[in-house]
Amino acid sequence: MNKKAVLLWIIALLMLVACGGGGEPEADAPASTNDTSSSTAAEEEAEEEDSTSSDSEEMEEAPADTEEEAEEAPADEEAADEPEEETAVEEAPVEEASGGFGDRPMTGTDPETGLAINPDSVNPGDTFIVRGEIISMNLTPTTSPEFLIQSPDGLKFRLRSQDLAETFFEDGDQLQPFQYQLGILAQATATLAADASPSDIPTSDDLVLVKDE
Repeated sequence: MNKKAVLLWIIALLMLVACGGGGEPEADAPASTNDTSSSTAAEEEAEEEDSTSSDSEEMEEAPADTEEEAEEAPADEEAADEPEEETAVEEAPVEEASGGFGDRPMTGTDPETGLAINPDSVNPGDTFIVRGEIISMNLTPTTSPEFLIQSPDGLKFRLRSQDLAETFFEDGDQLQPFQYQLGILAQATATLAADASPSDIPTSDDLVLVKDE
């Protein structure tokens, strides 16, 4: 009986040892799992922080790029406006010579006769050329009509011309006294007498009418 009791006690001890040795690794397993979970959670948080930081940097850089584009846009618009200003200058109209006088000079000296054209002042004894528009006239008597002719630059010359019966257009056409009207172009070589008084006016014997074509 004592041997059986001892044998049972030994078997029970071995079983106890066997159960105790197998239980320790099982107790450690949850700890390892917890460690892995903690490590994984920490890594995920780190990745989320990196991702958030990266997104923040991209958002900060985006406004900067937008501001640079906004600053460049006005510069491009100014550059685009410059050619328009140059075009406007190039397209400015050029002043043309006065009406039917063509390329004949309206001021200065006549190249053929050497006479002054529409001079600024006239002194007794001066002979000069008048070219311009009739702005006033007195056709009575018709044998010595008076005309007030204005040059393109605004100078006015009053003169007495030859008989209307001897006055023609350059092409030979002639007007009747009642057909004369303001605005007709005229050209004349006029002379102020050397002994002229302040009330005297220049006279001409070659006044010719010019068609405004």
